[in-house]
Amino acid sequence: MGIRLSLAGTVLASLVCLGICILPMPGVAKVTGQCAQCHTMHNSQGGDPMAVDIAGNPQSTPNETLLRYGCVACHTGTNDGTNNIPYVNSTTAPTYGTDGTTGNTLAGGNFYWVAAAGGASDAMGHNVASDSLATQDATLGNTPPGGTGPLASQLTCAGTTGCHGDRSQDSDFGAMSGTHHADDTIIDGTSVARSYRFLNGVLGLEDPDWEYLPTATAHNQYRGFDRTSDTELAAGSISNLCAQCHNDFHNGSGNVGGTAPAANPFSSPWVRHPTDFDMGNTAAGSEYRNYGGAGVNAYVVSAPVASVDVSTVLSTVTFNDDTIVTCISCHRAHGTPYPDLLRWDYSLISAGGGGSGGCFECHTTKN
Repeated sequence: MGIRLSLAGTVLASLVCLGICILPMPGVAKVTGQCAQCHTMHNSQGGDPMAVDIAGNPQSTPNETLLRYGCVACHTGTNDGTNNIPYVNSTTAPTYGTDGTTGNTLAGGNFYWVAAAGGASDAMGHNVASDSLATQDATLGNTPPGGTGPLASQLTCAGTTGCHGDRSQDSDFGAMSGTHHADDTIIDGTSVARSYRFLNGVLGLEDPDWEYLPTATAHNQYRGFDRTSDTELAAGSISNLCAQCHNDFHNGSGNVGGTAPAANPFSSPWVRHPTDFDMGNTAAGSEYRNYGGAGVNAYVVSAPVASVDVSTVLSTVTFNDDTIVTCISCHRAHGTPYPDLLRWDYSLISAGGGGSGGCFECHTTKN
């Protein structure tokens, strides 16, 4: 679910951004090449400004860190499996399929459906102000669902009101400064550059093509936490990041996840969908043990689960700290063609209807 120019732990091909070629240093995730391809010293050349917007039009207002492009402008395009910059915004409708795993949409989804180009539907994505991508949510304003109060300003890609980068910095540019030139071959959460998809402190194993046409053997491996209490923050997990805005959906005193037994209230029957909970904590014969197919238990890319160990990509699961339910088991961070940023159309999930996919990947006896 991340926005980054580089690929961790792989020998990289050239990066292409709005037709500009940037050559990474072989063997490390570090952008190299002509500085002028991304930066401008004075935002002026031949009487014209050098900074451009999402559509590639010149903009007179310069960007911080001398960049010609903002986050979204550099990450706007169409994924084709060969591009080495992840495109998380498109000016024409991306192909998505039923669950986003068969088209040209990447792991985090696409802002197209929440942006003006896609009809500006607030429910379909995060309303990011970066590069004037989307307007403020007309219903929620700047208060995240499940949050304790409004953000200081509209959501951005990075920084204080964003997800990526150093969240002590006010702006996208300040929050991401230096990250695209740092060596991030090791993801250990010790810095922004060495965090999963530049999500500061988050751990995980990054699929080198950002889950373009993912399979059970080629996908992101998300970091989860096998919680036993509602108050555990699950530091380093992907859901912990989501909880920094949507905290009532994940953790906190009084935000009870389950109601019985008294000795372990973080268990079924649930009063909200569990996150950072390992399905291996359920009974051996439970329906959840058929995730990925009875007796097969293949990793399901349309309903991904997290693991405590993210050193390797899992193609099958064992229900031993490797079937951890996360926020992104059901949602995509940037946006989808479905309400609430869901991976699939919730209105088509019908118990007893003989359907497949979606909720039934885990709730295997309900279809």
